[in-house]
Amino acid sequence: MKYLIAALLTVSLFLSASFDLKAEYNGKQEWRAVWIATVNNIDWPSKPGLTSMEQQKELIAYLDLFKSMNFNAVVLQVRPAADAFYISGNEPWSIYLTGDQKKSPSPLYDPLAFAIEEAHKRGMELHAWLNPYRVSQNVDNIKDMSPNHIYRKRPDIFVKYGNKLYFDPAYPETREFLTKVIKDLVTRYDLDGIHFDDYFYPNSDFSDESSFAKHPRGYKKEDKMAWRRENVDLVVKMLRDTIKSVKPFMKFGISPYAVWRNRRDDPKGSDTKSYGYTNYDHLHADILKWMEAGWLDYILPQLYFNIGYPAADFTVLAEWWRDYSAGTPVYGGLGTYRLDAGSKIEAWRSPLEIKKQALMLREMNNYQGACYFSAKNMKDNKLDINSVLRELYPNPSIVPQMRGFETNPPVSPEGALMSIKGGDILFKWQGEDLPKGNASLEKCNSERAYYYLIYKFKKGETPDFSKESSILALTGETKYSADAAQAQAYDFYVSALDRLYNESKAVKFNAIK
Repeated sequence: MKYLIAALLTVSLFLSASFDLKAEYNGKQEWRAVWIATVNNIDWPSKPGLTSMEQQKELIAYLDLFKSMNFNAVVLQVRPAADAFYISGNEPWSIYLTGDQKKSPSPLYDPLAFAIEEAHKRGMELHAWLNPYRVSQNVDNIKDMSPNHIYRKRPDIFVKYGNKLYFDPAYPETREFLTKVIKDLVTRYDLDGIHFDDYFYPNSDFSDESSFAKHPRGYKKEDKMAWRRENVDLVVKMLRDTIKSVKPFMKFGISPYAVWRNRRDDPKGSDTKSYGYTNYDHLHADILKWMEAGWLDYILPQLYFNIGYPAADFTVLAEWWRDYSAGTPVYGGLGTYRLDAGSKIEAWRSPLEIKKQALMLREMNNYQGACYFSAKNMKDNKLDINSVLRELYPNPSIVPQMRGFETNPPVSPEGALMSIKGGDILFKWQGEDLPKGNASLEKCNSERAYYYLIYKFKKGETPDFSKESSILALTGETKYSADAAQAQAYDFYVSALDRLYNESKAVKFNAIK
């Protein structure tokens, strides 16, 4: 027994030392992400029915903007309502893409594959964001659904809630279909993560009497809320197991509503007053259980309240997720959409609220970065939020390592050469081309180089590759250019990163005379 205890203590200390990030900001490793929402055309595309070229132009403009602000990840909504922003044999085209589920983009292209390639080219992760149960935002549109939609084949596993349509989570067929959709995505696309938001059950008054009668699994009527939570537990576990069976290096994360439970209802709950809406009691999502079970690679709570808000204080919530994450890496979801010069809440009349929140998270254990909702706020530069973000992120940064993933770095780049041409320094080195967005499994492995970091140091300076300020660029290409005025004053180096951002030793660029 004493040997077992010693072994457990050793493992515990290792995990604590390796993955419990201390409140010591490391600007070189920080997740800097943004949600790109497609439902209701919130962010992209700007409206349904654009040509393929117009859609691509809009998306590239977004990615270029985020790259200029040193973001390193995007969370793209690819399945907003049981439809697809990618070529799928399981679900129809999204109405938010083409305006008609029966109509493909014109000319035909694969939006997800395109987005992955463009993100990776810029050194950015792309996480595919899906909503598990939502099917239609308006039941009046059911008549326009594609004849191939699963609703046409199995209307019995769906439930109308208000003016919307949902899968009933209780049916085994629902779980099996969702798993099939996810496995297809994970297998066919070079994604970095699968991401779910906070919408599980829409609320506690969901009409599932029929499914409860057919599939009670031993639960009594008075235990129906626990039965619902188990329905969601089952699908979350199935999805994680499926993802890891296909690509162990792919991340699986969830972005829940800010409040798990209120302390009034549970001693583990947060000191909040969100009595009409919580993950546990209303959405039937036991996020705490999932974190404790190790089912999630990251958790991204939507901390969309201001500092000092009486019913749900940002600080209280951020600390709660820090304290109850059970070793799960935490990213903070920040609500730039709340910014409004005419807001009734004074804090949201200035982008400084977002700055304060981001800086606060940097001081908290376990937080590894932030994600902003949503993309159009940066496109519109709402209340000059972009100035705040550029100040927060003055240099490129890489995605932090996560528990349970490989840590072996790729080999160092070879043939690192630099030359002066006109007013530019041209850097180039040898490396494989990035896989296509829909590349085969063999090409999407976690061992090869995906990205590269270019550093600059003053001549005579001892290189310190841990400094964020020394990073000149993060790129997915094997070439880069910079202002030639720097050539005389600096030495330049390049390192390789695999898809998990494990870094090789850096090599110095040799000048071509």
